[in-house]
Amino acid sequence: NMYIGGASLNLHWKNAQENAEAYEYRKISLDGEKTRTPNTSIATALKDEQWDYISLQQVSGHSGQFETFEKTLPQLLAYVKDQNPNPETEYILHQTWAYATTSGHTNFPNYDKDQDLMYTSIVNAVSKAQKLTGMEHMVPAGTAIQNGRSVLGEQFTRDGYHLSLELGRYTAACTWFEYLTGKTVVGLKFAPQGLSHQEIRVAQ
Repeated sequence: NMYIGGASLNLHWKNAQENAEAYEYRKISLDGEKTRTPNTSIATALKDEQWDYISLQQVSGHSGQFETFEKTLPQLLAYVKDQNPNPETEYILHQTWAYATTSGHTNFPNYDKDQDLMYTSIVNAVSKAQKLTGMEHMVPAGTAIQNGRSVLGEQFTRDGYHLSLELGRYTAACTWFEYLTGKTVVGLKFAPQGLSHQEIRVAQ
């Protein structure tokens, strides 16, 4: 994971053009050990592994605005493909989630502070961005979160926009796992501590 908090596609593209060592490069090994390497560029991380998949996403506040994808995603994707030494890598667009109905995020007014409007805007914008770039995959984490809200309400974020550490993240993780492996997560034994049986079933 190339980490900068709240980074937009525009910022990633700027960093790519400048080969900026602007990221904390986070890796989890097969034995579960997590390492953090500061001051890493996108190009350095791309050459560090033979990546099976590489995912890109827009910052949450702009994820429902197609024009923000249109301006920078094609160029960023082309850069990543050029720098990536593995020609077999497949590319994923990550669909983020709408904010909680009570969210105080500064970008929520872009969607009239309306969760349903934000969600449908994200679905439409990400779908158009995938078609624009021809990316092979789209992981619908935002749809999974919205589906869960229809049953459990506003328990999926911890501050109105970041996913809650248990239910929200588990739901997104289940979505990614099922998408990448093709295996159902329903009935999966692993779940974070503190979740009820119902919460686990809804997340799965």
